[in-house]
Amino acid sequence: MVAIKTRIWMEKPVADNEFAPEQSFLYGQNFYSDLAEKQSYVALTFLHLNGQLPTSHQEKWLGFLLSLAANPGIRDESTLVAMNTAIGAPPSVNSVLAGLMARSGLSRGAQWVEKVMENLSLAESQSASLASFQPYNGLGKHYDDSDWRAKSAMPWLKANSCWGKHCELLENNATQSAEILLEGLIAAGLLDLGFSPAAGAVLFLLAAGPALTAYALEQQAAGYKNFPNYFAPGHYSHSGAKPKSEKETETD
Repeated sequence: MVAIKTRIWMEKPVADNEFAPEQSFLYGQNFYSDLAEKQSYVALTFLHLNGQLPTSHQEKWLGFLLSLAANPGIRDESTLVAMNTAIGAPPSVNSVLAGLMARSGLSRGAQWVEKVMENLSLAESQSASLASFQPYNGLGKHYDDSDWRAKSAMPWLKANSCWGKHCELLENNATQSAEILLEGLIAAGLLDLGFSPAAGAVLFLLAAGPALTAYALEQQAAGYKNFPNYFAPGHYSHSGAKPKSEKETETD
């Protein structure tokens, strides 16, 4: 029998029960009496994967990237899987896990992000051209059009100095027929923050969990007679709050 070995987590047990921790430490810092109170979830995510707390700029940048990955959209296969699973009213976690499995794939999912991060690293080291790694280079079309999600995010990422050498590489290789994709932009940003491709893929995957939960719970409440199919434009309708105009947003 081999004892559990980790450099990440240490527990100090109570005097008479070695399995009950009195204090717990994450990389040497008291978790429940210090870190959990003073650090954000984003900062703790960075700490878990890097062994040290982020700077304020790193924390902000990672928060931006996780926010960009937070909602796959109503037509994404992960959303559809979560919603379609939910119509049978299974435990809600099952629907979300099904959606996350769909989000983990090679079609612009987490494994795609991992490959893009690997290929951006190779292209940055000049081992190969980024164009040669298509379709795993972060460039392409979004439903045969420009990816307006990425176009919307790029200006404020740059304005906040959340733009590193891999983002620059992606931008320099973009063409009219192969534009920057949002998932590629997230992959480049995670790489610029120092995350490995494996860690970046998982961060991208888990960021969508709350949105998939919301879609699944909404669909479960609608019942099985309202089976969702959102591939055709006429099959998608919105019944929530209307978007604010730019003028309204500025005055808020």
